[in-house]
Amino acid sequence: MCVWVWFGRQIDMNSLEDDWQAGQENIQQFNYNYNWHDNPYFTMFENTNAFDKGRLFGNLNATYEITPELSLMARYGLDTYDELRTSRRAFSTQRFPQGQYREDNIYFNERNTDVLLTYAPKLDGALSLSVSAGGNQMTQERRYRRTAANQLAIPGIYSFNNAAIPLTNNQFNSERRINSLYATANIGLNSFLYLDLAGRSDQSSTLPAANNSYFYPAASLSAVLSEMVDLPKAISFAKLRAGWGQVGNDTDPYRLLGYFQFDAETYGGQLLGTEDNLLANNNLKPERLNTLELGADVRFLNGRLGLDLTWYKNIAKDQILQVPVSQTSGYGARFINAGEIESNGIELLLNANPVRTEKFRWDVALNFTSARSTVNELVDGIESYQISSNYLQALARPGERMGDVYGTGFVLVDPATNEQVIVDDVNDIKDSYVHLYDGNGFPVRDPNLRKLGNYNPDFQLGMNNSFKVGNFDFGFLLDWRQGGVVLSRTLLIGGTSGLIGETAEYDRENGTFIGGQTRVSGVSELDRGGVVANGDGTYSPNTTELSARDFYWSHFNRGNEAVGTYDASFLKLREARLGYSVPRTVAQRIGAERIRFSVIGRNLLLFTENPHFDPEVFSYNGGTIVPGVEDMATPSSRSIGFNLNVTF
Repeated sequence: MCVWVWFGRQIDMNSLEDDWQAGQENIQQFNYNYNWHDNPYFTMFENTNAFDKGRLFGNLNATYEITPELSLMARYGLDTYDELRTSRRAFSTQRFPQGQYREDNIYFNERNTDVLLTYAPKLDGALSLSVSAGGNQMTQERRYRRTAANQLAIPGIYSFNNAAIPLTNNQFNSERRINSLYATANIGLNSFLYLDLAGRSDQSSTLPAANNSYFYPAASLSAVLSEMVDLPKAISFAKLRAGWGQVGNDTDPYRLLGYFQFDAETYGGQLLGTEDNLLANNNLKPERLNTLELGADVRFLNGRLGLDLTWYKNIAKDQILQVPVSQTSGYGARFINAGEIESNGIELLLNANPVRTEKFRWDVALNFTSARSTVNELVDGIESYQISSNYLQALARPGERMGDVYGTGFVLVDPATNEQVIVDDVNDIKDSYVHLYDGNGFPVRDPNLRKLGNYNPDFQLGMNNSFKVGNFDFGFLLDWRQGGVVLSRTLLIGGTSGLIGETAEYDRENGTFIGGQTRVSGVSELDRGGVVANGDGTYSPNTTELSARDFYWSHFNRGNEAVGTYDASFLKLREARLGYSVPRTVAQRIGAERIRFSVIGRNLLLFTENPHFDPEVFSYNGGTIVPGVEDMATPSSRSIGFNLNVTF
């Protein structure tokens, strides 16, 4: 997508279809611009990526009944795959002028062995009991090897034997094992009161011997009120539940002791080894998550109206984090246990059958969720922790919400006081503030981070409607997300390149462009006045004209995240479906029991603030998911499908 955002609109795509220069086949690609990117046809047909993956997964399960009340279960599960990824880059590729061939070999194997003894006596009276105890061993193996020839001797031959320079290699192998013992007890009384108890102890190979064993219990209690007491006739079912538990977690391999990596280069014919830049920690402890949950399930009018409500609170402690250290230490970061994150949320599920007649039925389901996580503490000496970054930075700070994002913006001036404003949070910015411009008419960028919002929504609501009229049925699913922000890199880069609609609002050849006076529709941050400093502590309106190129280039600067931030709220018609069921008597004439034909459409409508992309996106940085950032996202697709279901 980045290529298209920079692509010249005047270019005839058909002229690029012959992607090699005449007489230079396999040597020099043909393109309209050789400075930044490759011919898109060249990328598609010459620079190919392929993969070949074989995967096997499944389990074997055997249960032996020792007595009618006592049974022993043994189970073995396997999930393993081998994958070969190949990458070809032809001569004259921007990043590899002399071509490249690369292979990635990926192996994964996970084995789970379980033994479970269950005792379920048949008790007389109102009491029911089931007790289980068992163990599990989980073993993981990962092997990764990358080999690359970063220059080829002969164009078009993709083989390591054709390498013009020594091959580069990168290899990483790891093993991980967790041994577990666990037990559960399920107790029931009079079919209305249920108590479930559980306990598990894990021993992990990735934690130090002093801390590698951790126990976590859980308990839940539920009561069916409608079986215990007489309720009003309108209430057909009522159940209350409460649960508490702990969850422990280990870490990845090779975080306890430092290790050396072999370099591709040699010294005096000898291999060179370099210590990893991550400082290991042989005192790591397991992560802990404490959970508390309360809920209710109530149904009315013989099930025609149902309400399921859940409230939860989670507290995560001793999270294993990678935090930066001074470069003078010889390392870039270290692993520590730190932080306490508190999460609170509610979930509401409402089911209703408002209309039900012999020929017409309407069912509706509403699903509402709202959650908020707060950083209670980090660790002494650390005031901020970077969760993710792709221009916009997601930072965890004590007392602030998880998901808060920070970026830069323009310097602001308060006309009422004639003073520059220090901005820590965009919510503190007044509508009366104006941008500061320099003597050449360019906006002045503030390098200091300011909080631009939070990428998490305030709430999410889904509504699924189903209608049935005779043999016809119709339904649709709506998704509503309210709140949150998202940074659009498409807007910023498309603004600087002049390839988005916001830059075509005025005559770019003959128009007048003055910062603080020229407005850009749809970009609220640019809907402000502009001033320049007079040198005596006062300010005057900015009147310096810029060319269209300089105006858009400076105002949509990709390092100015405030301009590219949108409200991430949206309303989406996620799905609509229309079906017809053939009468059973007709279906039986051809030997079928049921015939149904339906048309299904997905992602049919989207209502959101930004005109460029689906806000339900995220980006990547170094293989890490970065929420709250749209980075050259491909357009979401609308699909329409047909379905024919025949049951015999």
